[in-house]
Amino acid sequence: MHAWNIMVHALPQLLQGLGRTVEFSLIAILLGMIFGLISALCRLSRFQILRGISWLYVEVFRGTPLLVQLIFIAFGLPTVIPLNDWFGPRVYPLIAAAIGLALNEGAYITEIIRAGILSVDRGQSEAAHSIGMSRFQAMRYIILPQAFKRMIPPLVNQFAQTIKDTSLLAPIAIVELLYTGQIIVAENFAGFQIYGEIALLYLVIIFTITRFAGYLERRLQIDKR
Repeated sequence: MHAWNIMVHALPQLLQGLGRTVEFSLIAILLGMIFGLISALCRLSRFQILRGISWLYVEVFRGTPLLVQLIFIAFGLPTVIPLNDWFGPRVYPLIAAAIGLALNEGAYITEIIRAGILSVDRGQSEAAHSIGMSRFQAMRYIILPQAFKRMIPPLVNQFAQTIKDTSLLAPIAIVELLYTGQIIVAENFAGFQIYGEIALLYLVIIFTITRFAGYLERRLQIDKR
């Protein structure tokens, strides 16, 4: 079969795998933002125990490979906790994949948010307190909106990395884009064409995200002026 025909024939199946990749990426980014925000606020807390818990979380998930984390959550935890019985052997790997990605994502986002908050001038917080705002109100209405603009470039880089990290879900039997491609290659041995097509699909989606982020960043700078 001609190389072009192989790629066209495989495209619908690869798009299904891409859809699964996007689903896991969105879940991981959403949960990762929640984990990261909570962890960053704990890291900046006055309470030492909260700072310690956040520090341990960040160090563990940034200091070990994502693939090891995924395998531990998917295959290690069920050996001591009956997670497969609770959720079912078909559902639990999906949960493990989403949680594993999100926890890893959250660890990196923690440092991005913490750096963004610390970059806001301390006088902003003092001014908010001087007009009667609580610590929570100052963070919500004054600090975070300013910090968010500065977080956009590193957050986008992290989101792009998360999309690429979904290719590590294949070893825990999640049929995402790369795993779908491996199945197709096993059927027709057209590795060059299929893996090239997979790389192109990743490139298109990540390029689109980075372009959108650049547009958003420019708009926020314009609004700022």
